[in-house]
Amino acid sequence: MDIKTDCIDLEKAPRCDLVVMLQRMKHNHTPVGTEFSDDDLLNIMLENVLEEHVTSHILSPEESGAGVFKSTAVVGCSVCDEQQKSWVLKQQPLQLQAVTLQGSNMDLKVNLSLSTYMTRSFTNGASRPVALGIAGKDLYLSCSESDGNPVLQLEKVTSTEMLKEIDAQGDMVRFLFLRKDSGFSSTTFESLKFRGWFISTAVENRMPVQMCHKEDDTRITCFTIKQL
Repeated sequence: MDIKTDCIDLEKAPRCDLVVMLQRMKHNHTPVGTEFSDDDLLNIMLENVLEEHVTSHILSPEESGAGVFKSTAVVGCSVCDEQQKSWVLKQQPLQLQAVTLQGSNMDLKVNLSLSTYMTRSFTNGASRPVALGIAGKDLYLSCSESDGNPVLQLEKVTSTEMLKEIDAQGDMVRFLFLRKDSGFSSTTFESLKFRGWFISTAVENRMPVQMCHKEDDTRITCFTIKQL
Protein backbone atom coordinates (compact mmCIF):
# COMPACT_ATOMS: atom_id res chain seq x y z
CA MET A 1 0.00 0.00 0.00
CA ASP A 2 1.37 3.39 -1.00
CA ILE A 3 1.08 6.11 1.58
CA LYS A 4 1.26 9.67 0.33
CA THR A 5 2.36 12.47 2.61
CA ASP A 6 2.35 16.16 1.83
CA CYS A 7 5.69 17.87 2.15
CA ILE A 8 5.81 20.68 4.69
CA ASP A 9 8.12 23.57 3.99
CA LEU A 10 9.33 24.63 7.43
CA GLU A 11 10.53 27.95 6.09
CA LYS A 12 6.99 28.76 5.02
CA ALA A 13 5.24 27.32 8.06
CA PRO A 14 3.62 29.89 10.35
CA ARG A 15 5.89 30.89 13.21
CA CYS A 16 3.27 29.85 15.77
CA ASP A 17 3.30 26.30 14.26
CA LEU A 18 7.02 26.01 14.77
CA VAL A 19 6.81 27.28 18.35
CA VAL A 20 4.11 24.75 19.22
CA MET A 21 6.06 22.02 17.47
CA LEU A 22 9.31 22.76 19.30
CA GLN A 23 7.59 23.07 22.67
CA ARG A 24 5.93 19.69 22.18
CA MET A 25 9.25 18.18 21.15
CA LYS A 26 10.89 19.62 24.26
CA HIS A 27 8.33 18.54 26.83
CA ASN A 28 6.40 15.59 25.44
CA HIS A 29 8.98 13.40 23.70
CA THR A 30 11.81 11.60 25.43
CA PRO A 31 14.19 9.57 23.25
CA VAL A 32 14.72 5.94 24.12
CA GLY A 33 18.41 6.22 23.51
CA THR A 34 20.76 9.11 23.73
CA GLU A 35 20.17 10.35 20.18
CA PHE A 36 17.32 10.85 17.73
CA SER A 37 17.56 9.12 14.41
CA ASP A 38 16.67 11.11 11.31
CA ASP A 39 13.45 9.13 10.98
CA ASP A 40 12.51 9.81 14.61
CA LEU A 41 13.00 13.54 14.18
CA LEU A 42 10.96 13.64 10.99
CA ASN A 43 8.12 11.64 12.53
CA ILE A 44 7.97 13.86 15.62
CA MET A 45 7.97 17.03 13.52
CA LEU A 46 5.23 15.79 11.21
CA GLU A 47 3.13 14.50 14.10
CA ASN A 48 3.18 17.79 15.96
CA VAL A 49 2.62 19.99 12.94
CA LEU A 50 -0.34 17.92 11.80
CA GLU A 51 -1.76 17.53 15.32
CA GLU A 52 -1.59 21.17 16.34
CA HIS A 53 -1.80 23.24 13.22
CA VAL A 54 -2.40 26.74 14.60
CA THR A 55 -3.60 29.42 12.21
CA SER A 56 -3.14 33.09 13.06
CA HIS A 57 -6.37 35.00 12.55
CA ILE A 58 -7.01 38.66 13.18
CA LEU A 59 -10.66 39.25 14.00
CA SER A 60 -12.47 41.85 12.00
CA PRO A 61 -14.36 44.58 13.95
CA GLU A 62 -17.62 42.79 13.16
CA GLU A 63 -16.30 39.49 14.53
CA SER A 64 -14.75 40.91 17.67
CA GLY A 65 -17.67 43.15 18.54
CA ALA A 66 -15.29 46.11 18.80
CA GLY A 67 -16.61 47.86 15.73
CA VAL A 68 -19.50 49.58 17.51
CA PHE A 69 -19.30 51.88 20.51
CA LYS A 70 -22.49 51.90 22.57
CA SER A 71 -23.40 54.67 25.02
CA THR A 72 -23.96 53.29 28.52
CA ALA A 73 -24.23 56.33 30.81
CA VAL A 74 -24.39 60.12 30.76
CA VAL A 75 -23.24 62.27 33.70
CA GLY A 76 -22.76 65.98 34.29
CA CYS A 77 -19.21 67.10 35.10
CA SER A 78 -17.25 70.25 35.75
CA VAL A 79 -13.86 70.68 34.13
CA CYS A 80 -10.79 72.82 34.74
CA ASP A 81 -7.14 72.49 33.81
CA GLU A 82 -4.28 72.08 36.26
CA GLN A 83 -4.00 75.87 36.52
CA GLN A 84 -7.66 76.03 37.59
CA LYS A 85 -8.77 77.64 34.33
CA SER A 86 -12.38 76.82 33.44
CA TRP A 87 -13.86 76.38 30.00
CA VAL A 88 -15.97 79.26 28.72
CA LEU A 89 -18.12 79.19 25.58
CA LYS A 90 -17.49 81.98 23.08
CA GLN A 91 -19.91 82.62 20.22
CA GLN A 92 -17.80 84.62 17.76
CA PRO A 93 -16.10 82.53 16.64
CA LEU A 94 -17.77 79.50 18.21
CA GLN A 95 -15.11 77.99 20.46
CA LEU A 96 -14.15 77.11 24.00
CA GLN A 97 -11.64 79.23 25.85
CA ALA A 98 -9.75 78.43 29.05
CA VAL A 99 -10.29 81.32 31.45
CA THR A 100 -9.44 82.00 35.08
CA LEU A 101 -12.77 82.81 36.73
CA GLN A 102 -13.52 84.32 40.12
CA GLY A 103 -16.58 85.35 42.08
CA SER A 104 -19.70 85.98 40.03
CA ASN A 105 -17.80 85.18 36.83
CA MET A 106 -17.88 81.51 37.82
CA ASP A 107 -21.34 81.40 36.25
CA LEU A 108 -19.67 81.71 32.85
CA LYS A 109 -17.97 78.31 33.01
CA VAL A 110 -19.43 75.47 31.00
CA ASN A 111 -20.14 72.04 32.41
CA LEU A 112 -19.86 68.88 30.40
CA SER A 113 -22.41 66.25 29.56
CA LEU A 114 -20.09 63.26 29.52
CA SER A 115 -21.30 60.11 27.77
CA THR A 116 -19.40 56.90 28.46
CA TYR A 117 -19.21 54.19 25.80
CA MET A 118 -18.53 50.48 25.93
CA THR A 119 -16.93 48.21 23.40
CA ARG A 120 -15.00 44.97 23.75
CA SER A 121 -11.66 46.64 23.02
CA PHE A 122 -11.80 48.98 25.99
CA THR A 123 -13.89 47.26 28.65
CA ASN A 124 -10.87 46.42 30.80
CA GLY A 125 -8.46 49.07 29.60
CA ALA A 126 -7.19 52.14 31.41
CA SER A 127 -8.88 54.37 28.83
CA ARG A 128 -12.62 54.74 28.35
CA PRO A 129 -14.29 56.10 25.21
CA VAL A 130 -16.41 59.18 25.93
CA ALA A 131 -18.29 61.90 24.09
CA LEU A 132 -18.13 65.43 25.47
CA GLY A 133 -21.19 67.62 25.15
CA ILE A 134 -21.79 71.11 26.52
CA ALA A 135 -24.41 70.79 29.25
CA GLY A 136 -27.67 72.52 28.34
CA LYS A 137 -26.59 72.95 24.71
CA ASP A 138 -26.79 70.85 21.57
CA LEU A 139 -23.04 71.23 21.06
CA TYR A 140 -20.46 68.44 21.19
CA LEU A 141 -16.69 68.46 20.93
CA SER A 142 -15.27 66.70 17.89
CA CYS A 143 -11.85 66.20 16.35
CA SER A 144 -11.49 66.48 12.57
CA GLU A 145 -8.65 67.09 10.17
CA SER A 146 -8.02 70.52 8.71
CA ASP A 147 -5.00 71.45 6.60
CA GLY A 148 -3.34 68.18 7.56
CA ASN A 149 -3.72 68.57 11.33
CA PRO A 150 -6.38 67.42 13.81
CA VAL A 151 -8.46 70.33 15.09
CA LEU A 152 -10.97 70.59 17.93
CA GLN A 153 -14.41 71.78 16.92
CA LEU A 154 -17.83 72.38 18.44
CA GLU A 155 -20.55 70.75 16.39
CA LYS A 156 -24.29 71.03 16.69
CA VAL A 157 -25.97 67.65 17.23
CA THR A 158 -29.70 67.93 16.64
CA SER A 159 -30.50 64.51 18.13
CA THR A 160 -28.54 62.59 20.74
CA GLU A 161 -29.85 59.40 19.11
CA MET A 162 -27.10 59.96 16.55
CA LEU A 163 -24.56 59.30 19.30
CA LYS A 164 -26.18 56.25 20.92
CA GLU A 165 -24.13 53.88 18.76
CA ILE A 166 -21.00 54.92 16.88
CA ASP A 167 -19.30 52.82 14.22
CA ALA A 168 -15.55 52.68 14.83
CA GLN A 169 -14.99 52.82 11.07
CA GLY A 170 -17.48 55.64 10.46
CA ASP A 171 -17.17 59.40 10.42
CA MET A 172 -19.05 59.83 13.72
CA VAL A 173 -16.01 58.47 15.57
CA ARG A 174 -14.74 62.06 15.47
CA PHE A 175 -16.94 62.69 18.53
CA LEU A 176 -15.15 60.08 20.67
CA PHE A 177 -12.22 60.69 22.99
CA LEU A 178 -10.33 58.27 25.21
CA ARG A 179 -10.60 59.38 28.81
CA LYS A 180 -7.68 58.28 30.97
CA ASP A 181 -7.59 59.01 34.69
CA SER A 182 -4.23 59.17 36.44
CA GLY A 183 -3.94 59.68 40.16
CA PHE A 184 -6.62 61.42 42.17
CA SER A 185 -7.66 64.25 39.86
CA SER A 186 -5.76 64.15 36.57
CA THR A 187 -7.63 63.27 33.40
CA THR A 188 -6.60 63.38 29.75
CA PHE A 189 -8.76 63.22 26.63
CA GLU A 190 -7.13 61.66 23.58
CA SER A 191 -8.84 61.71 20.19
CA LEU A 192 -9.94 58.20 19.23
CA LYS A 193 -9.74 59.10 15.54
CA PHE A 194 -6.32 60.75 15.77
CA ARG A 195 -4.32 58.82 18.34
CA GLY A 196 -1.59 60.79 20.05
CA TRP A 197 -3.58 64.04 19.89
CA PHE A 198 -5.07 65.44 23.09
CA ILE A 199 -7.50 68.16 24.16
CA SER A 200 -5.36 70.91 25.65
CA THR A 201 -5.25 74.47 26.95
CA ALA A 202 -2.57 77.13 26.73
CA VAL A 203 -0.61 78.36 29.71
CA GLU A 204 -1.85 81.86 28.92
CA ASN A 205 -5.31 82.99 30.03
CA ARG A 206 -8.27 83.40 27.66
CA MET A 207 -6.86 81.23 24.90
CA PRO A 208 -8.79 78.62 22.84
CA VAL A 209 -9.08 75.01 23.92
CA GLN A 210 -7.33 73.08 21.13
CA MET A 211 -5.84 69.75 20.15
CA CYS A 212 -2.12 69.23 20.62
CA HIS A 213 0.26 66.37 19.95
CA LYS A 214 1.44 64.33 22.92
CA GLU A 215 5.01 65.54 22.37
CA ASP A 216 4.00 69.20 22.74
CA ASP A 217 5.01 70.04 26.31
CA THR A 218 4.09 73.72 25.98
CA ARG A 219 0.37 73.03 26.47
CA ILE A 220 -1.72 71.62 29.32
CA THR A 221 -3.38 68.27 28.68
CA CYS A 222 -4.36 67.27 32.25
CA PHE A 223 -7.75 68.26 33.63
CA THR A 224 -9.71 67.88 36.83
CA ILE A 225 -13.12 66.33 36.21
CA LYS A 226 -15.72 66.39 39.00
CA GLN A 227 -19.12 64.77 38.72
CA LEU A 228 -21.96 67.17 39.52
